[in-house]
Amino acid sequence: MSSSDARPETAPTRLVRCAIISTDGAFRKIVEQAVRHPDAGCTLEIEFGVPFAAFGNAELKALKGASPEVVIVDLGDDPALGIKLAHFLAGASSPSYRIVASGPTLEAELLLELMRGGITEFLPKPVTPEQVREAVHRIKPSTLSAGGGATTLGEIYAFFGSKGGSGATTLATNLAIVLHRLTEKKTLLVDLDVELGEASLLLGIQPRFNFVDLIQNFHRVDAGLLASYIERHDSGVHLLSAPFHPDRAQVVTADQIRRILQYLKQHYDYIVIDVSKSFTPVTIAAFEQADRIFLTTTVDLPSLRNVQRALPLLQRVAHGDKERIRLLLNRFEKGGEVTTREVERSLGLPVYATLSNDYEAVIRSLNTGKPVVLNGTSAYSQDLNKLGTLITGVRMQRTPSGAFQRLTSGLARVVPGRRRESKSPKERPDE
Repeated sequence: MSSSDARPETAPTRLVRCAIISTDGAFRKIVEQAVRHPDAGCTLEIEFGVPFAAFGNAELKALKGASPEVVIVDLGDDPALGIKLAHFLAGASSPSYRIVASGPTLEAELLLELMRGGITEFLPKPVTPEQVREAVHRIKPSTLSAGGGATTLGEIYAFFGSKGGSGATTLATNLAIVLHRLTEKKTLLVDLDVELGEASLLLGIQPRFNFVDLIQNFHRVDAGLLASYIERHDSGVHLLSAPFHPDRAQVVTADQIRRILQYLKQHYDYIVIDVSKSFTPVTIAAFEQADRIFLTTTVDLPSLRNVQRALPLLQRVAHGDKERIRLLLNRFEKGGEVTTREVERSLGLPVYATLSNDYEAVIRSLNTGKPVVLNGTSAYSQDLNKLGTLITGVRMQRTPSGAFQRLTSGLARVVPGRRRESKSPKERPDE
């Protein structure tokens, strides 16, 4: 075969293995039609036609032997009992499975109970093969990674200011951009200051929808619908905005926050949350879900006193895990009256990083709606890049220019295998 006739080999797409639990023969046939479609991308490994009350150890053993990744559960037999089984299969069983639920239209209470277990795909009957196929496709990206294994859930970073004006919102907004630029991973900024959030203003975005809109439609959310509530900034960061009108915050509950954050972790690598300055149930729920809580303060006496008051609650939320709480000193002046060592002795908490007092650059960015980190020359921007490196272990790569760029590109041609290695920082930024 000549080189012109050669065709690149493509790896075969691995099919998603499915199972179905339903006493409804007609529904099982619809599922069979769905998976037989050439574009289905899935196979039906096993079917169970027994009622939920009879689903016991023998069925669980058979299910485990079939090794499905997705289990389609028809709740029509007994919705309440079916939801309990779905929750068990989704989390408590070993192994756990991704669940697509179907059945009669559920009352609001049962629908919420279904979602509390992280089950976000529900198809009200009657259903078509196309709807079943689409539901499996929606959860397929979170079932398979590029290597064919289980996906890794994203990390949640919550930013809390010791008082108004501490700079937590500016820090969270700009750090989201830094994380995305350093890692090129999907990054979502969530404005959970649901009464007076300002993240969209800092990004220069006028959002069409907001967090409350997502909550009110969460019962039918999928990857496509989620995308419609997300705004995309030119930097590549996505934004889930707070509502413009403060009175809309009243509809948000702690349980809704927990469920939505668990869902978002399936779709983003980094989720940066700007929470409100008060310990509302919504704020506490965000802390509970966070992998890291970044406590942001300036070094004035009222701010440090508020940190002392907040620490016991944060430590309880973190279940005593000190690594979950990171202290950031904002607008910090090296050589000032208060040193980092004095702050650490006063609070009993190590300083994770400091950020320079660069008032002119920050206020200019606030007034123009252009994130300050996009101006890489300011001291504050440089400190943000250091913080991003400290979190991710990835160094910011400088873009060469002029004669140096021509020289380095020439070296690349001479030594094509040579590349620069970056090491994870072992020390925090200089005090």
